[in-house]
Amino acid sequence: MLALLLLGSLAGAAEPPRYPPDSILLFVAAWCAPCQGELARLAEISRAARPFRVLVVPFDDGKGTRAMLDAVPVAQRLVVDRATQRRLVTEVERRSAGLPFSLAIDQEGQICAAQAALLDGAAAAALVSACRR
Repeated sequence: MLALLLLGSLAGAAEPPRYPPDSILLFVAAWCAPCQGELARLAEISRAARPFRVLVVPFDDGKGTRAMLDAVPVAQRLVVDRATQRRLVTEVERRSAGLPFSLAIDQEGQICAAQAALLDGAAAAALVSACRR
């Protein structure tokens, strides 16, 4: 369903892409050591982010990254088509030198805040707060 939401946004080229509303997108890759720590604290991060939900997004589709996702509850995985993944990776690269990185998405499905550093409970709460202003 989330993939359909993202795919549906591609129809209106003039509109900015829509992402899953009221969410934090946590980007991960196997080569990112801090990402391993973020996933180890996923429950804590998710509690601190409420009422937003935390969705884990693979930065690449390598074997190691796919294996990392196996440890993430299915409801917290955001697996999208290649075009959407490229668009998200481009957004990360535009805003940061690399991982760790997270995007907060408001109720309209638009990016409202970003974290270009390790995400923990306090940082997740700050992202949500920035989107609620």
